[in-house]
Amino acid sequence: SYHGKFSFEAFIHKKPVLYRALAKDIDLRFPPYTKEQVKLLKAFIDGVVLGMIASLLSLDWSTLRKLFRSL
Repeated sequence: SYHGKFSFEAFIHKKPVLYRALAKDIDLRFPPYTKEQVKLLKAFIDGVVLGMIASLLSLDWSTLRKLFRSL
């Protein structure tokens, strides 16, 4: 007869479950977006590396160009 803890465990299938917190990037996954997040997402979609750097540093394009021209 199948009564008791051991019989129950014989017929169930355990599976591993991973619990972890998502990183800070969760803010970029869902709207509403701030102006800075929109800049970063547009630069990422366009593949503009300097745009990504500028948006992460909260710089506009003119400031970033001046910075790189001075190097």
